Amino acid sequence: MLPNPALKETYDKIVWVYVYRDFSKSKDDRAAERISIRFGVSSWPQIFLVDPATMKVVAQTGRKVESFLAAVNATNIKPHRSLTAWEKVRAAEERARDFTARPTTARAQKLLDQDDIVVRTLALNHLAEKKPAVIAKRAVALLAVPNDPFRYVVLGVLKDSGTAQAAPALEALVANPAPSRNPNVLRSRAVQALARCGTANSVAVVAPWAQSGKYFNMLTGAAVDTLTAIAKRHKSARKSVDLALKTAYPPIPEQGEARAMRACVALARRIHKARGVKKPFPSEYTEKTRAALMR
Repeated sequence: MLPNPALKETYDKIVWVYVYRDFSKSKDDRAAERISIRFGVSSWPQIFLVDPATMKVVAQTGRKVESFLAAVNATNIKPHRSLTAWEKVRAAEERARDFTARPTTARAQKLLDQDDIVVRTLALNHLAEKKPAVIAKRAVALLAVPNDPFRYVVLGVLKDSGTAQAAPALEALVANPAPSRNPNVLRSRAVQALARCGTANSVAVVAPWAQSGKYFNMLTGAAVDTLTAIAKRHKSARKSVDLALKTAYPPIPEQGEARAMRACVALARRIHKARGVKKPFPSEYTEKTRAALMR
């Protein structure tokens, strides 16, 4: 997109910032990580416009030349005399670099309540590794922070050491993951956390995602696994879980495309194994055998 001649009119209207992560944990990679955290980026590519005076995202441009031009032409940034937001970011960057160089659990607990999302996320990462119980105890409040990288860390802790107290907050996140730049992944991780935290009430929230038939989406398989885990822990949920899984066998791909068919069969097998029925999975998965499995 960027070398397209149609974009020349925008070259001098914007300060262009290219952020690249190679996950090497080098000085440059850590700087890129902090920028990604600040703007809630966890999937790539992302293109958006930021007001430099407030450091707020003012437009999502999309990934096409036409949508990018439309976003730029529709955005009007007024000159600002105040550099307060920029100065706050600079100060936060210094705290973030200092914490990365000298991380301790005591400092992390103090920084978790800072107002800067980057500093808070770095502290959260440290606590997730060294003292996850602190995060689990505060999980409901922490899940309300509208930042994907931040919430991913909280969800990872709940997946391993959460309790039923977090279930309502997780269910709400599954029902509505907004605001998010990557709602499918956020919802998937919330569903995975419900495998440990979910109750019989969680079945109704998770079941539709297991029944979606979308065999290329990791959310579908995660929902199947979570329903199974809930049924193992809660006897009262077993009937509704079995009904949900019974109707979750995915339909046969229309065009018979080989890759789609393999993914479809893999999901069907996963569901069949989760149900734990004695009837073996058929040697050939067709609409006829699918109907028999559901019966």
